[in-house]
Amino acid sequence: MNPTRLLTGLVTVTAVALAAAPAIVVFGLGWLTLGPVGVPTTTTVPPDTTSPEQWVLFALFYLAWMLGLMVLLIWTYDRLGRNWRSWDRAPRRETKRRRRLGAGLSYLEGQEKARRAGKKGGT
Repeated sequence: MNPTRLLTGLVTVTAVALAAAPAIVVFGLGWLTLGPVGVPTTTTVPPDTTSPEQWVLFALFYLAWMLGLMVLLIWTYDRLGRNWRSWDRAPRRETKRRRRLGAGLSYLEGQEKARRAGKKGGT
C-alpha cells in the first residue's frame, strides 16, 4: 500500500476524531447537558437549566474549532501531495501557458480569416 494513501486515511480519521472532541469534552464533563440526568422517562421532564449563553458560547467555539480544523486538514493534505481544489471546476493551467495558447489560437483564427477573405476577393 502507498504510504501517502495510508497517511491520508490516518489524517482523515484523526480529523473526524478531533471534530468530535469538543462535544465529547463539554458533554462528558457536564458543562452542558442535553437533558435532565437521572429522570425516569415515565415522569414529567423538568425544564433545562442550562443558560442560552452557554450554548451560544459553545456554538461559537465549535465554529472556530471547525474552521481551524478545516485549514489544518487542507494544509496537511497539501503537504501529503493531495492538493485540494473545488469540485465545480477543472484545474486551471498556468497563466503563461494560457496566454501562449490564447495568442496561438488568435493567430490561427486570423490566418483562417485572411485565407477566407483572399478566396472571396480573388474569385
